[in-house]
Amino acid sequence: MRATRSEQTLRRLFAWLRWSGQELTPELEQAILQTLVEAVEAGAQDLFGVCLCTLQERGLVTRPGPVRVPMISPPLHRSSIGYGSY
Repeated sequence: MRATRSEQTLRRLFAWLRWSGQELTPELEQAILQTLVEAVEAGAQDLFGVCLCTLQERGLVTRPGPVRVPMISPPLHRSSIGYGSY
């Protein structure tokens, strides 16, 4: 059986909070459920976006800072292997 939009949104919200390093407290879980109810009642198309913005406006969720990703490889340098003029 396929999950409903609200179930998918709830999973995405919990995953986003875990990945951003937020602690899931019972109060935060209750606030998430309440914002989800409000978004569904309002007929929002983007449930995840509306819920996340509402939680941030209420100060319950902070936006994570920028993530610094290390370079995967050294920078590329162009060179010639002698097949002709470059």
